[in-house]
Amino acid sequence: MNHVMRHISRHIVLLVTLLAGVLFSACTFEQEDLFEEAAALRIDHFNDDLKSRLVEQSSADKYGWVIQYFVAGTDEEDFEGFNLFGRFSASGTALLAGNHRFLRKGNANKYTEAVSSYEMLKEEGSVVSFNTWNDVLTVFADPVNPSSAPSVIANDGEGMNGDYNFVFAGFEGDNILFRGERHDAEIRFVPCDRPWTQYIDDVAAAKKRITSSTLTTYYVTDGTEDTMYIDGLNTGVFVYEDRLNDPLQASTHTCVFTLNGLRLNHKMPFGENTFQEMTVAPDKERLLNEDGTVQIIPMWDSYIAESKSLYRLDPADFTTEQAALYAQMEIEVKKVNSKYELDSLTIGRISETQDDGSNEFMPGLIACVHGPKKMGRTPLYYPYVNMNIDKPTYGNIRFRQSSVDRPNTYMKMFDGTDLKTLCQQFAATLYGTYKMVPDDYFRPTVATLNPVSEGNRVTLILRPIKD
Repeated sequence: MNHVMRHISRHIVLLVTLLAGVLFSACTFEQEDLFEEAAALRIDHFNDDLKSRLVEQSSADKYGWVIQYFVAGTDEEDFEGFNLFGRFSASGTALLAGNHRFLRKGNANKYTEAVSSYEMLKEEGSVVSFNTWNDVLTVFADPVNPSSAPSVIANDGEGMNGDYNFVFAGFEGDNILFRGERHDAEIRFVPCDRPWTQYIDDVAAAKKRITSSTLTTYYVTDGTEDTMYIDGLNTGVFVYEDRLNDPLQASTHTCVFTLNGLRLNHKMPFGENTFQEMTVAPDKERLLNEDGTVQIIPMWDSYIAESKSLYRLDPADFTTEQAALYAQMEIEVKKVNSKYELDSLTIGRISETQDDGSNEFMPGLIACVHGPKKMGRTPLYYPYVNMNIDKPTYGNIRFRQSSVDRPNTYMKMFDGTDLKTLCQQFAATLYGTYKMVPDDYFRPTVATLNPVSEGNRVTLILRPIKD
């Protein structure tokens, strides 16, 4: 009897277990279907909301979107960021515009508009897809060499590694963040506040205010030390490195210029901080990151200390001693030729032929003398005395006596005068360390050198900025 009861009990337990498994399985499938349906509905609803944002900013009384667009680039080449523009209709058409250098059909660097279609895709998240060719955008994702498009396939058919499907990545106030679906480059939609052609002109003016081909190197600092550097910023493709000469670490990055600065293709590290969106500081002396912890400052101190240009000393800042020395120099110059004129005194580097026939740029105090005009040309002579010029610390310039005293070609013309001695005496009044203060930190015309240790106040007239 006990054996029969145990047998029946085992069958009852087995039956209950099977029924419980079936019921649990049924509930699980039902919950999974329910959650999948809920997730799909959530994306649908979010897509509707995202589309309405795009369309609302594109209404007739607004200016649509600035699309700050980056490509992933290739192993051989990196590409700058691009300001594109967009208006979106509720019916699924998009008007895009731009003036970038990869526009085809003779439109390179010309403002161009193109209409195509777009749709809201429902994938792992929300995706804005430009699903037909658009001359402004799709060229970045075309599998061709951008320099010889459209005839040559490049980069294994990936072109510039651009994208036309934008995966939603988040909101940043009124801005919308995306990333390229295939190549993961960052893309940001910013509400535009003015006509597109005006925006292009205003950004070009802003870029010109903070970059040039005259100076392309910048400090990246927290205000206490010049730990890192940026070189080549004016092209939109730059090198971020730990030192300018023979860096131990360096990497290439890109940026897009904005109305008041620039935005990098992704966040960059600096110590414990990061920076991506850089804007001109209120004092207009630097670019500041989002929270003001990182700044980018033009390296005019190194530029002047190492440049092969000449910088004229402003006589308005001469001391009584310096003015007297200069007046005597004018007399000495005329002893060689009564028609010679001492035009100015400069500091910088002058090319000097060495004994082996090579040219070396010698730093020093240089007199600029011009002779009488001959055949429509005014001859110039540059007698100089050696003077070391260097940058001891960030923001400072130092003038020191040089141990080098090579005879130079131009000074030989004045051997029968006291010009060399007078120049040496004038140079001695400059020896010291100075804090450099440009009149404009991005496009200076003069630089004031205020004594930190010894020396006298000096004002340098800088050469015109070249873009």
